[in-house]
Amino acid sequence: MTAKLHQYPVVLGSRGTPRKGRGFSLGELREAGISLEEARRLGIYVDKRRDTVHPENVEVLGDLAELIRQGKLPPPVKSRPAERLRVGSPARGRAFRGLTAAGKKSRGLYKVKERRHPQHKWAK
Repeated sequence: MTAKLHQYPVVLGSRGTPRKGRGFSLGELREAGISLEEARRLGIYVDKRRDTVHPENVEVLGDLAELIRQGKLPPPVKSRPAERLRVGSPARGRAFRGLTAAGKKSRGLYKVKERRHPQHKWAK
């Protein structure tokens, strides 16, 4: 293989420096002879927004697809939303816990006398 094998495309960032891209462009898939459905089936990342076609990405894409087809390389693992690490629930933010002025006001934590009653917000 002539190109360095990696599972992501190299795109040009700011000032022309190469950086890791989000996915191969449709033009690169077309030049490598891979359809969009086949790329998704093989687990190859595709970025539909990109227009550029870099020759080194076309070489890497062809080699990568061939190795995945032969079973010599496992397909890249894509994270699913259900499998992502969830950190707390959205209702447990700073305001909900009463750590901000707006949160204390909405939970009724400013009134000392009524604070201990379970229905203190609605017993006004």
